[in-house]
Amino acid sequence: MTSSGKGPLAGLRIVESTAFIAAPLATMSLAQLGAEVIRLDPPEGGLDYRRWPLAPSGASLYWTMLNRGKRLVTADLRTSAGRDIAADLIDDGHDGGGIFVTNLPTRGVLTPEVLLKRRPDAIVVTLDGSPDGASAIDYTVHAACGAAMMTGDPDRTGPVNNAVPYWDVIAGRTLAMGLLAAELDRRRSGRGQHMALSLMDVAMETMTNLGISAEAELTGAPRPRQGNWVYGSFGRDFATGCGRWFIVVAVTKKQWRALVQAMELTGEMAALAEAHSADLEDEHSRFELRDPIGALIQRWASARDLAAVASAFDGASVCWSPYRDSAQMLAEDPRASLANPLFQRRAHPGVPEVLTTRSPIRLSNHPDLESGVAPAPGRMPEKEQAS
Repeated sequence: MTSSGKGPLAGLRIVESTAFIAAPLATMSLAQLGAEVIRLDPPEGGLDYRRWPLAPSGASLYWTMLNRGKRLVTADLRTSAGRDIAADLIDDGHDGGGIFVTNLPTRGVLTPEVLLKRRPDAIVVTLDGSPDGASAIDYTVHAACGAAMMTGDPDRTGPVNNAVPYWDVIAGRTLAMGLLAAELDRRRSGRGQHMALSLMDVAMETMTNLGISAEAELTGAPRPRQGNWVYGSFGRDFATGCGRWFIVVAVTKKQWRALVQAMELTGEMAALAEAHSADLEDEHSRFELRDPIGALIQRWASARDLAAVASAFDGASVCWSPYRDSAQMLAEDPRASLANPLFQRRAHPGVPEVLTTRSPIRLSNHPDLESGVAPAPGRMPEKEQAS
């Protein structure tokens, strides 16, 4: 399926040869905003064509959801003929074309140098694992950047892997931002360029931007594990009397006051503050006294079921949420349903109707973005030659 021609990126034409998460997520995000995205895969399908999770038919839900709104064309880039097809698609004379995105090795006519020589206004976007050439994916980046060793209970000695590959997600959005920056530069200057990004650099930048790297550099020690406590403020998981769990977070004075009032613990918290000569409206003091504060909240929570907790918190400006697994999210949270305009029910090739999202970006000049959700392309690539 080609782009509908609607949205702020209508007229932008992107050719991609990608695998895994970050790069196909980036191009899918741009397709949701109106770009035409042409995905190149070999006849048997790409690396992720059958990756778990699977639909009952055997179709990959992973592949399907990361390639919505794209057009699929056969081009085996392991062969010179396939690379020629790809180069012709990239160098198509289209004003908004000449854009190639890949996180796979490039050879011959698909190297950035050759593509830019062939079309000087081309934008060639490459994503690799590490700037030093080492192989890396989300999970190895997570291991390398320190995040796995500051997650988990304080008495744990081993690493904690990430269940959601968020480094890939951050990298995908960063790649999309970089591509649009290169396109804006091209419109101003008429020049193309090679835009390169490394997954490892995304993680290192994130750890630096959040002050975590500077903290270790200045203290000479890693941040210790905090369990489920929110570092430097107040927030944690609590168990209800019915066996469910919820989190409350109070990072502002308003949130703290709302939490204490909703639980009717004003007197107890005042006594605790007086006993420790502390001001609990200060988030650092709340973090230092998190254990006794947590004990008071846990006693309150243990005497209630989740419905009673919700009744106390909802509408009271408390920042909180019940913990849910993915099935409970679909069953209990209206934000994960058709009540949320983000979703539509959409069938995809090999996949029955499932909740499918449009772009989460809402633009007042493009209300049409909220009206349609594009399906994934046909399961096998089109046998199409470059025109």
